[in-house]
Amino acid sequence: MTKAKKAISVVLAVVMIAGLFAFGAFAADQNATIAVSASETQVEVGATVTVTVAATTDYYAAATSVPVYYDAAAFDLVPDSVTPSTDLYGAGYTDTAINTTEAGCVMVAFIPKAGGTAKQLSNTTLFTFQLTAKANAQASPIATKAEDQKTATNIGGKLYLGAYSTADVNTATVTAVGQEFSLTNTAVTIGSAAAPELQLSETGSSAGVIIDRVSNCANGNGFVYGIDNVFSDADILNNLTTPAGSIRVTANESGAYSTGAKIELLDAEGATVETYYYIFFGDINGDSYVDFIDVTSVEGINSFMDFDYMAGDGSCQGMAADINGDSFIDFIDVTFVEGVNSFMDFPTQADTAATVAASKGIS
Repeated sequence: MTKAKKAISVVLAVVMIAGLFAFGAFAADQNATIAVSASETQVEVGATVTVTVAATTDYYAAATSVPVYYDAAAFDLVPDSVTPSTDLYGAGYTDTAINTTEAGCVMVAFIPKAGGTAKQLSNTTLFTFQLTAKANAQASPIATKAEDQKTATNIGGKLYLGAYSTADVNTATVTAVGQEFSLTNTAVTIGSAAAPELQLSETGSSAGVIIDRVSNCANGNGFVYGIDNVFSDADILNNLTTPAGSIRVTANESGAYSTGAKIELLDAEGATVETYYYIFFGDINGDSYVDFIDVTSVEGINSFMDFDYMAGDGSCQGMAADINGDSFIDFIDVTFVEGVNSFMDFPTQADTAATVAASKGIS
């Protein structure tokens, strides 16, 4: 058969299918779900994705037509990959697969044969096909479209899943279209997946929060500081984001979300990629208060008393005590901590963060 004749026969088949419903009833009290899924949702250029189209009905399924669209600029249809199900009707069916690569559409139509037995569908595969990724694309959709549905007001619609009144194809009353449809679609991203990276959210950026990857961090990849009011993990998380994976915040050894609270960057599987620690300048012991205990700690190093951390030693305590970021814990830091303890003017965390960041060359 020539291509021209084949194209004509395809068109005639679709017209015939549409004709089945020319005088059919429209049943909006019936429900159907069509779900489009992909074997992979993240692939590289050149990879092949298998697309599965499945249906669920609360009625006996009759003649069916489902068009599925894809971006022809991002995908090529794999030749001869369209595979209709063989398990829809007991006596079989005739089916026609139509592919228009310019429009990026695969459509498969099913017509039950006389003597068949219709059934209600339960996530039953209608057909599958394969696409080859050919160009980078972010979340490229592979989808059915609600505007395609055949209804009383859209007789020319290509999307329908007809209904029989009983399972017996020979004795059942006329098929109907116009059911309530639920459409579940998918999307495939083509190109390398985004990697987890700790970043400031819009809130954190505008508030002057700092992600410090420069300072020595004995147990992690760096510090986060500059958040003025922290009462829970959400107060820290609100200032941070990542393009992939997730972020987890854990309270410090005192059970507080203050100096020493752990910030973990997680990949898609939940494994830790990087670890940071939150610093509240002045709260050296991490109990959520800047008070006489912290003053004593800072005065200790300034008066050569016993002091088990130093500025730059990589500890959270040493970072929190070096309030002006000059790499020394001295009388200037004592003044800062005594200031808040005696209700004197004390700089905001954002102000101190800016000072520390400038001293370390963090932009």
